[in-house]
Amino acid sequence: MSPPSVAATGALSAGPRRRSPLAGLVVAITIAAVVCGAVVAAVVAWWAGLVLAVALGAGLGFGFVAPRVSGAEARVLRLVGPARPADPRSEARLLNLVEGLSPGAGLARPRVVVVDDGAPNALAIGRDGPRGYVVATTGLLAALDRMQLEGVVADLLVQIRDGLMSAPTLSLALRPGRPPASPPLALADAAAVSLTRYPPGLSSALRQLLAAGPAVPASASAALRPLWLAGPDDAEGVAARVATLEET
Repeated sequence: MSPPSVAATGALSAGPRRRSPLAGLVVAITIAAVVCGAVVAAVVAWWAGLVLAVALGAGLGFGFVAPRVSGAEARVLRLVGPARPADPRSEARLLNLVEGLSPGAGLARPRVVVVDDGAPNALAIGRDGPRGYVVATTGLLAALDRMQLEGVVADLLVQIRDGLMSAPTLSLALRPGRPPASPPLALADAAAVSLTRYPPGLSSALRQLLAAGPAVPASASAALRPLWLAGPDDAEGVAARVATLEET
């Protein structure tokens, strides 16, 4: 039996609730449509204002929001820089771990891509498994042994499964230059070790990433910095996560 998701157990509700970036954009479009409609209604007629408000809201929604939401994951993946599908031969270890852990996590297998960069790090993108991506650098694959990599893969899968990457993915798709809020990765760590049942694998992996900087690919957008498994701006937070895992 797969462990319950963090979302299912209510652990995510412990933190402050963040407003969805999509909800904020819908509110802004609605306000703009209502204001324009009210102006036309005052100048021309109420029915003309109503027609304009509905048409403007629908046009902005379908013309601007819908395309960005439907292709959110692909848009965010482009922020990583040059990425390629994991090679079935040279990167079989990574693919096998994703294939093997996804069912136990209760997740449809996400796509797996690799960034050719020596900085050891990884991140997850996506609102669910079928639309999700596990992203790893060649530096990560070279630096970690199998047990460490298993812990990292489990963490990334849990992030997608429990919806930790949903709001950041939408936020970056709608506002690609603006970094999203950092997801609660400590919650993903706890769920990941419940999946692998081997806390030292993930803690030692995070130690390796911490010792490397933490570092991220040179090609990656700065907007992604809060989403990397070991955030380059959060060495203290990564160290605290390691300490928590080692107490488990």
